[in-house]
Amino acid sequence: MPMVTTLPRRQRKKDAARSLILATAIELFSTHGIDEVTVEQIADAADVGKGTIYNYFQTKEDIVVAFIVDFERQVQSKLHSFTSSKRRLDAILTEFIRFQLHLKKRHHRFTRVFLAQMLLRTEQFLPYMVEIQKAVDPPLENLFRSLQDRGILRSDLNLQDLILSFKTMVMGLMTLWAIEGPPFHTSDRLVEEQMKMLCEGIGRDQT
Repeated sequence: MPMVTTLPRRQRKKDAARSLILATAIELFSTHGIDEVTVEQIADAADVGKGTIYNYFQTKEDIVVAFIVDFERQVQSKLHSFTSSKRRLDAILTEFIRFQLHLKKRHHRFTRVFLAQMLLRTEQFLPYMVEIQKAVDPPLENLFRSLQDRGILRSDLNLQDLILSFKTMVMGLMTLWAIEGPPFHTSDRLVEEQMKMLCEGIGRDQT
């Protein structure tokens, strides 16, 4: 019986420590940039030992990856609401992207920092980007496969090619969103317009 109550408490404490480190690091990265922040500074700001951070993350880049993977899990948790929607294909994809941008809004500064680092340190970031794609791709594949099963997405499309094309388009929209800043009027409008144009090509063949 004691084991049943002790293990969940320990896990909650571990999860809370990890969340604190993540939140603290992302805030510091957003303000000062990833390169300028040290593990020692993260530990001081989070009021934990440096060793505690290394219990969860080996590098600062690991923190970035963990943050983005956690974000993708939030997206995946809402996937059913998109796949079960009875709206048009372009409306579903528009809402899917807007949901992601809504989640990112409170981390707008960090998104700018991350995009800059990805472009400036492409070779160093490449292994981490590969890890991030492992979290990004499955929800997209599930989304598009479900839309194919419903008959509103062309069945002859190669899903891997579609995912790559979709991510490329989303990256452009997210970059515009990051540059524009709040209230994001232009990027919000372009999300809808881009999805309408995309869906003219990937929507179900009516012949």
